[in-house]
Amino acid sequence: DLENEILKLLASSTGSLLDDTSLVQALQNSKKTAQKVQESLVVSEETEKSIDAAREAYRPAAIRASLLYFVVNDLSSIDPMYQFSLEYYVDMYLNSIAKSTRSDEVEARLVSLNNYHTYSVYRNICRSLFEKHKLLLSLQMCVKIMQKANKINSAEYEFFLMGGQVLDSSDQ
Repeated sequence: DLENEILKLLASSTGSLLDDTSLVQALQNSKKTAQKVQESLVVSEETEKSIDAAREAYRPAAIRASLLYFVVNDLSSIDPMYQFSLEYYVDMYLNSIAKSTRSDEVEARLVSLNNYHTYSVYRNICRSLFEKHKLLLSLQMCVKIMQKANKINSAEYEFFLMGGQVLDSSDQ
């Protein structure tokens, strides 16, 4: 609107532009508006940085949640009956956010959220599993969490999974 008004006043102006008070007033309003926009831009950039920092602080919780989701999702390869929707998992996660212990410190909140959600996933998913598969879920959750934390030697874990079979006799 302001831009169109200035263009209209410039087009209809006769004589010296400095003598046209309505044009001078419109230009001053334009300058004030530009300053307000610039200030708002600075504030929005600062807000964006603080939002980015908060998002990055909670990335470990997102990593744990995605890791557990894929453990739950992989249960369908054990028995086709074990299929859980993403919507169900998201509801579990939102419930974990709501019910886990709150803290003003991000690290304490992350520990609380990760512990509560891990237990919540185990408890809720175990309700749907046959008894013989509950221990397998526990193992998978534990292994994936430990692998993500680099606390499991991959070669030893593969040896554990293979049952001690010798796959390459040239190493002996």
